[in-house]
Amino acid sequence: MGRIGTIARFVAGTAALGLGAASADSAPMPNWHTRYSNDGAVVLAVRSDFAPAGGHVRVAVYDDEANFLENAKAKLDASVNHDGVALVTLDDIKPGDYAFVAYYDENGDGKLNRNAIGKPKEPFIFSNNVRPKLRKPTFSETKVAVAPGEVVVLTLKD
Repeated sequence: MGRIGTIARFVAGTAALGLGAASADSAPMPNWHTRYSNDGAVVLAVRSDFAPAGGHVRVAVYDDEANFLENAKAKLDASVNHDGVALVTLDDIKPGDYAFVAYYDENGDGKLNRNAIGKPKEPFIFSNNVRPKLRKPTFSETKVAVAPGEVVVLTLKD
């Protein structure tokens, strides 16, 4: 009975440890991007798991359907930091709906390079993670309501 009792206590102890870990894992995690918040501005945090520190991310900001993908309200760039995030601060943005497009400028030429049929060759992302297959996205699909103090996170995929 000693050996069976030891095994039973081991199993019970292991089960108790497992239950404790499960409840600890279910605790809410803080949002990592809130550390970039700025009360007087909207901050775009463009994440990348592949872009090296110092690499350039280019961002275009659009404020209406008529100009979407044709005439950006603003074009900005930022360097990727050691956390794999490029931060763009929009100081003079009014609360409202905006669409954002970001791309990683792999070759540093300042433009989004495309293949022969017009598909981007460099990693890019639209706000709301919109990725239509055979057409350009619309402003209404990509628009995000923002106000100063908010952080908009875009995640580039290679």
